[in-house]
Amino acid sequence: MNKHHVNDEQECTNKTNFAVAIETGNPLQPDFGDKAVNEDILNEICCQINSNPIILENIEAGGVNLICNENIRTPYKRIAMEQSILHSSKKFVKRRSGAMDPKTIGLVENDIVELVKCYIQDKRNRVNGKFRLVSYQVRRLSEEPVGYLGDHYLLDVNLREKMVHYSPEEEEKYAEEEYISFFVKVIPDNVPKLADYIKKMGCFRKEILLYKHVIPRLQDVMIGTRPFVPTAYFTKGDRMIVFENLKSEGYSIVENTKNLLDFDHLKVALQAVAKLHASSLILEDRSKTPIPKLFVGYLNENAYVDDDDHVRKINLENAIQVLCEMIKRIDKYARSERLEEILHKVRDIIRKIYDFSTPSTVFRNVLNHGDLWCNNVMFRYEMIPTSVDTCINTEGRKDTSDREDPAVDGKDADVANKQLFVSNGERRGRKRSSIKKPNPCEVLNLGNWSAPCASRPSSCILIDFQIARYAPPAYDILSLLTSTTTREFRRRYLKELLDVYYNALQSELDWFQRDVREVFSNGLASYRDSCDQYQLAGLIDSILYRHVTMLPMELVARCREEHRLPGTVGSQYNCAKMDICIEAWLQYDEYRNFMMDLLSDLVDQYILQA
Repeated sequence: MNKHHVNDEQECTNKTNFAVAIETGNPLQPDFGDKAVNEDILNEICCQINSNPIILENIEAGGVNLICNENIRTPYKRIAMEQSILHSSKKFVKRRSGAMDPKTIGLVENDIVELVKCYIQDKRNRVNGKFRLVSYQVRRLSEEPVGYLGDHYLLDVNLREKMVHYSPEEEEKYAEEEYISFFVKVIPDNVPKLADYIKKMGCFRKEILLYKHVIPRLQDVMIGTRPFVPTAYFTKGDRMIVFENLKSEGYSIVENTKNLLDFDHLKVALQAVAKLHASSLILEDRSKTPIPKLFVGYLNENAYVDDDDHVRKINLENAIQVLCEMIKRIDKYARSERLEEILHKVRDIIRKIYDFSTPSTVFRNVLNHGDLWCNNVMFRYEMIPTSVDTCINTEGRKDTSDREDPAVDGKDADVANKQLFVSNGERRGRKRSSIKKPNPCEVLNLGNWSAPCASRPSSCILIDFQIARYAPPAYDILSLLTSTTTREFRRRYLKELLDVYYNALQSELDWFQRDVREVFSNGLASYRDSCDQYQLAGLIDSILYRHVTMLPMELVARCREEHRLPGTVGSQYNCAKMDICIEAWLQYDEYRNFMMDLLSDLVDQYILQA
C-alpha cells in the first residue's frame, strides 16, 4: 500500500479523533505529512496560512477539514490542496463559518477602502498608500452577545500593494498580500427596542464624537508612550465605529476569573487610567480651556439623568426595586429587625449617584472613562523572566518607564511579543516556515498568572467610552477597583492600589513638568480625601452597572431573541420579583455571590454602621 494513502479503518479513526478534537476544544494545527504533495503547493499553502487566519480554519477536502490535531495523521490529497489555493486566490476568500458580506451591517467597499487608507496613514505615515482589496468579510465577534450597548464584529481584509508599471496579472504574481483585522461596533438594529434605547441614551453618538475629536487630541498629548486607548479609523453616521483589532496587537480581555482582576492587572490598569486623566489635564493646560467648554456637549451626562421623562431615570428606579428584592434574599438582612429601614435608606443612598456624576465644585475634574470593569480593560503581556537579572527589582518588575526604550529590553520584548501574537499588517511569506503563528483573534489563555515562565500584564488599553463624563479622578478609580474586586480584597489592598494611581499620575505629570498639586492642592492628603468622598460613588456605580452587565450570557441572549431589553434596562415588568436579574440571582451562584458582596458592602458601611 502507498504510504500516502490509508485504509478505511484508519480513515474512520482519523475522523473520530478529529471529532474529539472539536469537542474538547484542542487547538487545531495543519499536518502535511511526509512528501505527500508537491513542494511548491506546500509552500503556497503555508504562505496562505501564515498570512491569513481565515484560511487557517477553512482548508477543506471532501467535506473533511484538513486542519487537525497535531496527534492525528490525516491524508492530504494533491487535488484538495490545489482547490484550496484556487479558492483562496479569488476575490473573496473561502469564509469560515458565520462570515458575512460587510453590506449586511452597512459597510460597502468604498467604506473599507477609506478605513484601510486611514489605517495605512496612521501606522506607516503614508498619506497616499496605494493598494488593491483582494478580499474582505465580516463575522460576529462571538456567537453569544459580548456587550450590552452594541453588536460587535470583526472585519477581515486582505489587500495587495499596487506596484508601479506592473500589470494586474504581474502584480498578483509578485506583490505581497497583507492581512489586516478591524473591530466593528454597530447599533443592534435587529433588536429594535435596544436600538431605540441606545439612541435615546445617546451612547453611540457620544463615543463617536469622542473618537473623532477628543481622543485623537489626547493621543497627540501622549505621543511616544504606550497606547492607552484604541484608534478609531472609520465612523458611519451615529450607528457604526471601526477600530483597530487590539487582539491582533496582542491585547486581550481577562477571562475565566469571575470578572475579577488580581493586583498586577489592577496596577497596570490604574497606570492606563492615570495616563487618560493626565492627558486631559495637559490638554486643558495647553488650551487654557476646560474640556467641556473646548468640546461643548460632548460630555453631557447620559447615564444618570435626573429627569422624570428620561429613559435612564426610569432605569434607575427599576434598578432600585430589583436591588431591594435582592437585599430581601440575603439571610442576614432578611432576618434583621432593621430590614424596612435598610430598604428605605438604600433608595436614598443610590439616588446620590446623580450628585456624584456631575462635575465637582470641590475637586479638580478630568475626563472620566465612566464604565471601567473587566470587559472594558484589555491587557498585553510579557514573559516572566526565568533567571534573576540585575534590572529586575525585588518584586520581579523592571524598573523602566514606558517612555524608555533600552536596546536590550526592546529586543527581549520583540521576541516575547512575537511569540504571543501576530500583528496586523503581517505580510505573506513566500517560503515554508517552521514557526507556528498563532491566530491573532485567539484569546490568550493566562492560566496561572504567577507560575514560573508564565506571562504577566505589561500594558493596558481602555475601551468603550459610551458613557464618559467630566468628574474627579477618584470616581473612575473607585469604580474600577469596586467593579473588579471583592470586599475582602479591597480591605487588604485598596490603600496600596490607590497609591499606585497617585504615583502613576505624578510620573505622567512630571514628564510634562507639571506638579501633581495642580490636581490635588495638598498632594497625597487631598487625593486621599477625594477617594474617601467618592468611595460610595464607586460602590453605587458598580451596583447599578454590574447587576445588568454581569447577567449570564444565556439570559442576555434570550432577551435578544425575545426582542426585549436585558434586566432593569427594560421596564417590561411591573413586578420586580419577575425581573430577569432576580432569575439570575436564583439560578446562578456566580452572579448571586458577586451582587451579594456589593450589596452587603453598601448596607454594612453606609446604613448599619452609619
